[in-house]
Amino acid sequence: MSERSARRRMRRLSQELSAANLPRVWGRRSFWQIRLRWWVPPLIVGAVLTGRLAGYGFAIGPVLAVALGILGYNLLLALGVRRLGADLERQNARDRGWAIVEVALDYAAMFLLVYFTGGIASPLVFFFLFHIIFAAIQFTAATAYAFAGLCLLGLWLLALLQLSGHLPNHPLSFRGERLEILAYPGHLLALLVFFSATVVTTAMLTTRLVARLRRRVGELTEASQQVLALNGRLHSLTAMLRAIGSERQAQSVLDLVCRELTAVMEVRVVAIKLLDPDGRSLRFVAASGLSQDSRERQSVPLADSPLNRRVIAGETLIEGDIDAEAAFQNFAELRAHGIRSLAFAPLRVGPRVIGVLGAYCDRPQRFTKDDTAFLRLAAELVAVALENARAHEAAEALLAERARFLLRVTHNMRSPVAAALSLLAVVREGILGALSPRQEEFLQRIDLRLRNLNQTIGELLTLARGRERAAAGGERRLEPARLGEHLREVFAERAAARALELTFAVEPGSPDLWGHEEAIGQLLENLVSNAIKYTPAGGFVRVRFQPSPIGGLRIEVRDNGIGIPSPEQAKLFSEFFRASNAKQLAEEGTGLGLALVKQAVEAHGGRLHLASEEGVGTTVVVDLPAAPESA
Repeated sequence: MSERSARRRMRRLSQELSAANLPRVWGRRSFWQIRLRWWVPPLIVGAVLTGRLAGYGFAIGPVLAVALGILGYNLLLALGVRRLGADLERQNARDRGWAIVEVALDYAAMFLLVYFTGGIASPLVFFFLFHIIFAAIQFTAATAYAFAGLCLLGLWLLALLQLSGHLPNHPLSFRGERLEILAYPGHLLALLVFFSATVVTTAMLTTRLVARLRRRVGELTEASQQVLALNGRLHSLTAMLRAIGSERQAQSVLDLVCRELTAVMEVRVVAIKLLDPDGRSLRFVAASGLSQDSRERQSVPLADSPLNRRVIAGETLIEGDIDAEAAFQNFAELRAHGIRSLAFAPLRVGPRVIGVLGAYCDRPQRFTKDDTAFLRLAAELVAVALENARAHEAAEALLAERARFLLRVTHNMRSPVAAALSLLAVVREGILGALSPRQEEFLQRIDLRLRNLNQTIGELLTLARGRERAAAGGERRLEPARLGEHLREVFAERAAARALELTFAVEPGSPDLWGHEEAIGQLLENLVSNAIKYTPAGGFVRVRFQPSPIGGLRIEVRDNGIGIPSPEQAKLFSEFFRASNAKQLAEEGTGLGLALVKQAVEAHGGRLHLASEEGVGTTVVVDLPAAPESA
């Protein structure tokens, strides 16, 4: 159940338990009483048969006629409720009128049954107690006492009319002997007095118990609403924290904060204003409930706004009913949006206040101390989010500048190195004359160094272009089988030359992945190349594509090579880092391969995990997102 629907249910329960409305403890009052009334005629018939079998005598014909009358008017009531049910639900006055009609009919039927079964001596008089209990539960205390008074008035009047002879007597008989209570006026009076006391006591106890129950339920409802409100605010704060941790753009975080606060505080507008660099005005940077035009044209000079100046000074403020005083220099704008009250909290970073978080409502006196405490906490989170986003944007700018620098440097280096390799090839081929063995040895060393340098330049270019490639898009569907076949073509000969067992496996159900073909290809080539390079002859390198348990495609590259020393594993994906045992095994290497792997995995929103034991082998696991079905 959502928080909003839970609140609606709480409000509805509170209204139903209010004395001003007809409580519906068992559902719609008319509905359940009509259903209950269908059982009355059969029960009367059953009681008549049971009484006759037990030896009691009474006016059976009139009693059965009353039962038939109850059946008839209940049918009419059922048809009326079916036709007017929606109106009765919406209109309390009509509902009460309908209830009065039902009560009048029920009381008339009840008095007739009492009259024809012995009058005040009838055992049915005790059923009036059920009517009074139901009235205390269903209606107000005054109505319950009115029902009790009506019951007593009717019984006393019935007794007087029978005693005076204005109404014929229908006494009960038992096995032929008449039970004539009118012959004993003193006993009749005692019965009436004690029954009256019972009725009044029942009404008092029931109404007090129900009143106490209503108070308790009201308190519980209020407490539950407070818990729901707190839960909603905690949920909102959690969403803000998630956004702060995951969103890297300041605007996205600010927009989410405004939406969350507008919903959880149930206000018209939530806006975030930041100080301009000169500190003289506030500008709207995010808002929920304001049009884009209003947001873009609104700038608040601090010199014209004493209220905002106080917030910038560090105060948290509430204004319960705005007016045209100087504090509201944008009074017309606020009124145009129907704003009647507002609350402001400072966006504080350490000792500095960098802006204002404001909540605006269309109801006067809307905000409480709890609201301002929550707003102040939200403002602290917003300030943290802004600082984090700004720091991230600054870091991104530095990384972008670094990438541009690498591109310039490596591009300028690549041409001279390529030219040097070409000239060296001309010399080594003897075109300029024969070479002595010693000259050939030195030129071979130079060629190896230049080729290593050229490889480093290429990897630096790849590293620098990685961010540009991620930002440029261009992802496509990539099939695991084709990726495996490409790796087999590239590395089969090299693995065979080192006497290594190189295998590729694609498990059933492996999804296609979604990414840049060049980046994914380089990622896999770097992993397989490293595995082959650092696995001794006779070992194995196994590449497996399988469904990822966290969704997407899992790629596992496993070898039984030299492994990686445990203390060095944390640095393995850093640029230019090479493990100590790798340096001993092979002098050449740039230390950029795994850094490129990490960059490619992160650019595709994937996960990277490495498990290694020195002397045993290494397993690298990459989880990448699957291609969308529509792609």
